[in-house]
Amino acid sequence: MTVSTVLTILAIVVVGAVATVAMCLGLLNWMGAFHIVHCKECHHLTGSTVNEPQASCPHCRHPVLLHPLYAAGHRSDPVRVVEDSLRY
Repeated sequence: MTVSTVLTILAIVVVGAVATVAMCLGLLNWMGAFHIVHCKECHHLTGSTVNEPQASCPHCRHPVLLHPLYAAGHRSDPVRVVEDSLRY
């Protein structure tokens, strides 16, 4: 098998896995077991088992893991928050 064939098969498997996970999360949302909510601190979207805004999200708790290049260049800066017009 050539490299392009292997990469094509890998891309198909990855897209299929992501689509399957998204459908499962959608079904859990219909059953009320999983919700997409906003973080109270930074207004990023995050997953939750309750339908209420979370106190913090992975972006707030671990900014270096999610945005390593920004965090390396701005070590002392707080996480930037874009104004969100969403009201709860």
